[in-house]
Amino acid sequence: MGEDRIISITTGDPELIRNINQALILDLLRNKGSLSRAQISRRLKLSKTTVSRVINDFIDKNLIIEVGQGNAKEKGGRKPVMLSINPSGRFVVGIDLGTTNTVAAIANLKGELIDKIRVPTNRNHSVDTIVSQVADLVEQLIVKAKVDRELIEGLGIAEAGVVENKTGFIDFSPNFNWENVNIAKLLEEKTGVKTLADNCTRTMAIGEIFHGNGQGVKNILFINIGYGIGSALIINGKVYNNHSEFGHIPITNEKIRCSCGKNGCLEAVASGNAIERKANQMYKDNDNGWITAKAVAERAHKGDELALRIFNETGGYLGKGISIVANVFNPDKIILGGGVSLAGDILLKPVLESFNQYTMETIKSTTNLEISPLGMDAGVYGALTMVLNRMIFYTSFLNTHAIN
Repeated sequence: MGEDRIISITTGDPELIRNINQALILDLLRNKGSLSRAQISRRLKLSKTTVSRVINDFIDKNLIIEVGQGNAKEKGGRKPVMLSINPSGRFVVGIDLGTTNTVAAIANLKGELIDKIRVPTNRNHSVDTIVSQVADLVEQLIVKAKVDRELIEGLGIAEAGVVENKTGFIDFSPNFNWENVNIAKLLEEKTGVKTLADNCTRTMAIGEIFHGNGQGVKNILFINIGYGIGSALIINGKVYNNHSEFGHIPITNEKIRCSCGKNGCLEAVASGNAIERKANQMYKDNDNGWITAKAVAERAHKGDELALRIFNETGGYLGKGISIVANVFNPDKIILGGGVSLAGDILLKPVLESFNQYTMETIKSTTNLEISPLGMDAGVYGALTMVLNRMIFYTSFLNTHAIN
């Protein structure tokens, strides 16, 4: 990110060359802000004719705009016309589909949030019901943001479970009890907007790279602690697209059943669901309804000993689990996100104590462990960025070709 990209490729396919040149120019302008045609030509080692042809096409499509004049190289010389990404040239929509809440947001080409809607997820988790709810949210958001629907370039959705990001196909989502659901295709048919889908934690990690504590960090372990526990790896600044199931490492010999069907998984003892289950078993004052993980955190912050014990136990399991991955992966940074991470220090303190106990000295001394600053918005930021990267700036396209 932020570095000039130079392509080395030998091909007789003019369309492929054109696509690569377009991707390079857009990505460069995204990272550098504003440049002249000559500066783009020099940085990318492309001919001025090629650059002008691509730029003129983008200006016609309203993706690039002229933003004034730069400084002349010589006194009395002609001042170059500066070019920039047109933030209002296109818009993207992101959806973070959670078990209890769904967030929809719209952003411009700079990734700046224009508007957002957060609603409870329909309790009827059938595919048809959820697809209809998301489609309705998209329409509400477009109207609320007062954006021309024709300028909506794409829709991205983050969903828990085993999701194939190239196809948008959900193999299995335990939280919704879905199997073999092509969520991207269904939403595209329902909304008429090109749709991408990915696992929610990988998507949150993308949001962290571009908007949170992951900016400029090469190797990251991102952990999503919500209703369940998910994980994503960032290696050399790129999200590792294979499935990473940190929540299902065996962490205890206790016969506690996990949603995956096995006993003793980390998710079974340290997730939001596990916190709630423990609290509702241990507290005697839950006659008025279910005690949520958020309520347990509130009690802990007020000094409630039982709530603090629950979070200490949760943090202990998490820290031990994180140490296992850290000892293998040796990341530069470990970031905790998701709803449970909002508990703050009452979670982070026992996590760090356990992590320091079980992690090798040489690894823990070079690894920062912290809570995401994005709170509950990491998923929707990631969904928006996913669409920008793959539909507008083509970074996934660039990464599949010979980039030096």
